Amino acid sequence: MKKTYKKNFFSNFLKQVIFSALLTVLFLGINNIYIQAQSDDYKYKKGESLYFQAREMFIAPTPELGEVVTLLEESIPYFTEIENKQLRYYWLAKTAYLRGVVEKERNNHEKAEEDFSFSKRMIFESLYMGDFSDGYRLLADVEGQLISYRNLYYKTKFGPGIRGFIVKAIELDSGNEKAYISLAMYYRDAPLIAGGNLKKSKSILKETIEITHSDKIDLFSLYLWIDTAWVNSDYNQ
Repeated sequence: MKKTYKKNFFSNFLKQVIFSALLTVLFLGINNIYIQAQSDDYKYKKGESLYFQAREMFIAPTPELGEVVTLLEESIPYFTEIENKQLRYYWLAKTAYLRGVVEKERNNHEKAEEDFSFSKRMIFESLYMGDFSDGYRLLADVEGQLISYRNLYYKTKFGPGIRGFIVKAIELDSGNEKAYISLAMYYRDAPLIAGGNLKKSKSILKETIEITHSDKIDLFSLYLWIDTAWVNSDYNQ
């Protein structure tokens, strides 16, 4: 009788210990996930803040391009440490793309091409983990920059795909204003054989207002619009 009592007591005690240990592990796991989520959110917001500071500085009337690059480089470590890989690669791609645009403005074309190439790799990595509208829009914009640095074979191979990326972006989110602007730029800049059509370009800008219910274009998109138009007109004032 005593042996049975001791055996049951020990068995119940052991169950309680195991149950308590499981609860502790579960609590620590949930707590770690919560802490990690908070950490990711902090890194994302800190990096995003630096990125947008850089972008606003870039489109200022008298931009300090060196400071813009510095801010972008400061944002990179925050994005690199984000646990969510899709978000990490997306923001690294955005940062590299903007830095490429800045280096292009500074006539550092070799560095600009490196940044655009890196941006393309990162956005492909992000899209590999799942489709999302702005990922395809960014991929189209990056490819649009890269073909200006590459040979005829590259232009012929990858140029026609730009429109497909933009169309995919709009299919995924019909309210993506930047995607419409990218599409209008494509029709404006593409050769006739690839579907270039200035009238189509203008009509898409009008459609953008109707579809997105917005009569504003963000200044960075406007900069890209004017800059590429000027370059493609052989710098004709």
